[in-house]
Amino acid sequence: MQIRAYVMDLIQHKHLKADDRLPSENELATQFGVSRITVKHALDSLVEDGTIYRIQGRGSFVAETGGEPLLYTKQSAAPGSLIAYIAPYLDNSFTARLLNGIEDELGKSGYKVIFSNSRGSQEKEKQLIREALALGVAGMLVFPVDGEKYNEEIVQLTMSGFPIVLIDRDLPGLSTHCVCSDHAGGAYMATQHLLSLGHQAVAFVSASTPSTASTEERLAGYEKALADEGIPILHRHRLQVSRIDDIIALLNDNPELTAVFAENSGVGQSVFEAAAKMGRSIPGELSVTFFDDFEFSNLSKTPPTVIVQEEQAIGMESAKLLISVISSKNPEKQKILLPTRLLQRQSTASPPPAKP
Repeated sequence: MQIRAYVMDLIQHKHLKADDRLPSENELATQFGVSRITVKHALDSLVEDGTIYRIQGRGSFVAETGGEPLLYTKQSAAPGSLIAYIAPYLDNSFTARLLNGIEDELGKSGYKVIFSNSRGSQEKEKQLIREALALGVAGMLVFPVDGEKYNEEIVQLTMSGFPIVLIDRDLPGLSTHCVCSDHAGGAYMATQHLLSLGHQAVAFVSASTPSTASTEERLAGYEKALADEGIPILHRHRLQVSRIDDIIALLNDNPELTAVFAENSGVGQSVFEAAAKMGRSIPGELSVTFFDDFEFSNLSKTPPTVIVQEEQAIGMESAKLLISVISSKNPEKQKILLPTRLLQRQSTASPPPAKP
């Protein structure tokens, strides 16, 4: 990502022109302290989008149309009172309370929020970022889509100094302003709760792709809790689910499992449904806990034990950080982690006695 940005910067500032030769892979590997494979991946992506071309045995060169105009430069910045907020969805209480926190805090400083829904698409996200810049927004809040390692527009804005804050997850390898829950800490707390009840075989079930930063952090918290108790980390106890039958297969194939930690409330409710189809009672035969609550969950037949995030506080802290970034000339990059808490209800209990 940094290599891409470096090459694009050389082209956009006319240090390299059409048909000029780029530094060699060895030179870039030495400069950035990475392997040649990493450099090759970066250059391959630039070839794919037409920025550069390769000649076998000679190296990489700037293409005739290489180097699109910069999205933003400090010289072109236009002061304004509009803030763009881009999120992948707005269909549950979590995202609604997040937006409430953002609006409340920005309103205190006289800013207005433009909300746009990327609908989980990175291409849509890129388009919305460009449209927001065209409107002359003073800053931007972005809740990245699932599975996103980096978005070129976000990379470019971050490196050019545009006021931008990421919400709920950061992008690994990119130094950004970010506000999110302590995903690893919350997952550790949930898993430790199950282990403290006596469970020795706990599954981790997710819906998001493993490359999603929040999923990686929750998985890390789950694994750390197991490791701290000296329990082996078994890959067969992990599942990225796409349908209920996947969960049923996991439980059938691994009869030793007595508990499940689910990545989010949607997956957690799917585990409840799978258990019902199998005729397994919760928590009598299977304990279940998951990240995030859902509306009226306390009225469920078996109210779930959940990890609660402070959504409104995340929104407010994101807005506060963005306002600070806008008013500062060269602010240091900050990652703010907000604590989570375990809300214990009735979906977790000690494991059933071992069958003779």
